[in-house]
Amino acid sequence: MIAQKGYTQTTTDPDTLVKEHMPLVRKLAWHFMGRVGQFAEIDDLLQAGYLGLIDASRRYTVQEGVSFSAYAAIRVRGAIVDLLRRNSNLCRSTISMQQKARAAERDLAQKLSRDPTPEEMATEMDMPLSEYLSWEARFQANKTQSLDEVYSDHSALFEDNSVNPEDATQHQQIRAIMKKAVAELPEREALVLQLYYVEEMNIYEVAAIMGVTTGRVSQIKKAAIGRLRDRMKGAF
Repeated sequence: MIAQKGYTQTTTDPDTLVKEHMPLVRKLAWHFMGRVGQFAEIDDLLQAGYLGLIDASRRYTVQEGVSFSAYAAIRVRGAIVDLLRRNSNLCRSTISMQQKARAAERDLAQKLSRDPTPEEMATEMDMPLSEYLSWEARFQANKTQSLDEVYSDHSALFEDNSVNPEDATQHQQIRAIMKKAVAELPEREALVLQLYYVEEMNIYEVAAIMGVTTGRVSQIKKAAIGRLRDRMKGAF
């Protein structure tokens, strides 16, 4: 989680507060950019963050135990989340097409008693194979773009402190299995895990970005964890 300990409050003057906390905006904007940047450019995130900071500087009143940096972080994050949510609506055509593809996949799998081939999927969706493959590439890119970072060799989650070659090989195998399991999750489940565990967003922020209720986020997260657990069990 991004900490605000490095930002100290020395005044309640709005202009001064904005100047002193610009590094906070840049830090949060780049934090979001590296995770869900497919919905916005860094300049847009910075602008939204600065507007959130200005709004925070005007609304803030001194309260015991509530520093401006903590208050501003909430307002800045909220402004950026609002931007991401608005921009994500521009991707509705992709989301709509993916929903159709998943429905067609379920129908074919039920009829064939196996996973359908790309050719069968294209025929079912009444489109050329090349067009279907193009859509699938978009679906996968959105799902795995930032998740790859989580399961990289530099991730603390998979950090290998042992010099034992056998242990190193096992760690490498676990990383590969984990990446494959996450990549095979439905997109909404993968996104919830990414935002909740990797970005360390709270359930309200995840719900805001996805445009669903917090209860729905909890349901999706539970389903994703259960699916991952089952797949990991089957791998060992």
